[in-house]
Amino acid sequence: MKIRSYKPADIRQISLLYFNTIRRVNARDYTAQQIRAWAPGIPDNAFWSNRFLTRAVFVAELGDKIIGFAEFEKSGHVDCFYVHHEHIRQGVGSALMTKLEDEARAANVHRLFAEVSITAKGFFEKKGFVVKEERTTEYHAVEFQLYLMERFLGLQF
Repeated sequence: MKIRSYKPADIRQISLLYFNTIRRVNARDYTAQQIRAWAPGIPDNAFWSNRFLTRAVFVAELGDKIIGFAEFEKSGHVDCFYVHHEHIRQGVGSALMTKLEDEARAANVHRLFAEVSITAKGFFEKKGFVVKEERTTEYHAVEFQLYLMERFLGLQF
């Protein structure tokens, strides 16, 4: 497995990974209505291209297959963080998180934070994030439970 910066040619695989992860993994913790609102279809290339203009995006690649991706904003915000449903609990998320932490330190960012799904909460806790607030948010007129989580990065020598 290799972690690298995303390339525009990756968008189709990222889009499919996003859609399938929500439909196959997050569906364990959210209702059918919530899943349909969250991932009503496979996002088009323009959605991701525009989104990625303001974020550092990293992919986990195995051979020529993208098996995970994560976004990092210079504020320390971690937005999308998804692992392919066939590669859950195989170190993909850990490798992506290590990359985000390295990027944050290089940018002199000392705090990472994210609005985390029910599904991802346990993973983020294992990575040292703590829940600051439980939130209910609305997306496409459907309510979702999320957790505002944060982690302060220690100094490395």
